[in-house]
Parts: sequence; structure tokens; C-alpha cells
Amino acid sequence: MTEILLIRHAKSFANARDPAFGNEMSPLNEDGEMQAVALNSEFRVSHDIDPELYVATVAVSEYLRTQQTAELARFKNTRILPLINEAIIAPDMLAKGKIVAKHQSERWVPSDLQDRADEFIKQVRSGELPYEIYFTHGFFVAAVKNKIATEYEARGEISPYVFDDARGFIPELATVTRVLV
Repeated sequence: MTEILLIRHAKSFANARDPAFGNEMSPLNEDGEMQAVALNSEFRVSHDIDPELYVATVAVSEYLRTQQTAELARFKNTRILPLINEAIIAPDMLAKGKIVAKHQSERWVPSDLQDRADEFIKQVRSGELPYEIYFTHGFFVAAVKNKIATEYEARGEISPYVFDDARGFIPELATVTRVLV
């Protein structure tokens, strides 16, 4: 098993509206900038990683908000990895709250995203993705946790990832999630 850290980006102008899907170039808003700066301390205190001294490359999605989150957390070496981009959502699903509600009630994840999460897990397990830290999106984290939880359940084991009634597998903004892949 490989331990990785999946970081949901900080709050962007797109997140201030609901939903935030799409909007690749939406920057962090003022709250998001403060959240991203606070991640520096969380990495040092909770994960024993000093972002300013971290020499390995961290992966970021193509979306500006993930890149800014990594930068403001003070990571210096980033690489864009489209595999960890945000979900592609059909226009009819973009009604306020509809996407998260569907995830909460059905453990639903968009199929394109679940396919990318499956590929991501495969590449991490095979060593093709040598990164320890990935700045990504809430639904991507949910898709990874969903896949791993499903694997545990198929083996009759208890998953380390609890499906929360309020959020499902979607983490809060500017959250670091440890994942064993």
C-alpha cells in the first residue's frame, strides 16, 4: 500500500457560486487565499511536511484554483496532471445542490470522473505516478475514496472511508485527505 495526500483546493470565486464545476480559470477568493496559506501550517503540524523545504514535485490539476492553493501553501515544484481535474458535469445536473444531493443519496460519482479515479489508483499502485501530494477537487477525492471503499466492501472488510450523511465522500475545501492506495 502507498500512502498519498489528496488536497481539495481552497475556496475560489467559482465555489462562492454553486456549483463550481467548470470554471477552469476561476482564482481563489480572499477566503480561499487565507485557507491555502493555512495549509502550510497543517502540512507541518499534522503531516510533518514543510512545504517550503519539500523538494519533490507535487501534482496539481489544470485548474487555476489547485495551482494557487499549492503555491500559497508554499510548495515550489508543481506539475500539472490532467488526470486529477474536476468532474465534467452535464448541464442538467448543474442546478444548485443537485450534484452533491445525488452523491449523498446514491454514492454517485460522474462516470468520467470515476474512470479517471480508477486510472489514477492504478497508476499510483503501479508506480507510474511517483507523487506523494496531489492538489485536486472535492469530487475527485470522493471518486478515489468511493473506489477504495468499494474494494474493501467487495472483500467483506470495513472501509477506512466513512460515507458521511452530510457530505458523502466529498471533503471540505482546503482539506488534506490521507489515502492508502
